[in-house]
Amino acid sequence: MKAVERRARGELGPWVLPAVVGLCALFLLAALLGPTLLQGPLYDSRPSGVPCDELPTRQQVQTALEVHADVVRRIEAVGDQVSVTASQPCASHPGRAEVLVVYPGGDDREDIQAILADDDLGVPVSLRNT
Repeated sequence: MKAVERRARGELGPWVLPAVVGLCALFLLAALLGPTLLQGPLYDSRPSGVPCDELPTRQQVQTALEVHADVVRRIEAVGDQVSVTASQPCASHPGRAEVLVVYPGGDDREDIQAILADDDLGVPVSLRNT
């Protein structure tokens, strides 16, 4: 009878506030971690995983791309929509960069990874499926 009286007065049960807080925390966690956790399995992308403060300078990445121009050409030859560029992934570290390889699908990624397994560029590389 007390539960009926509480509902009639507009009071909520003792479980409502913890449930609402828990759901809010779950949604916040999903919003913050979802893109990172889903990057590989859902989008077939492979981030370099190097922390922003440990990335090389943009000039070092540019130099690596020039020194390994033959590897860059081989990667870009994997497909018409494959591109290789220097990218600054962290707004908090504007002078830091990595190589970004953009490709349209999983088969291309496997071919690109095979090339990089044989010929390392010497700097971090992220692979992004578009």
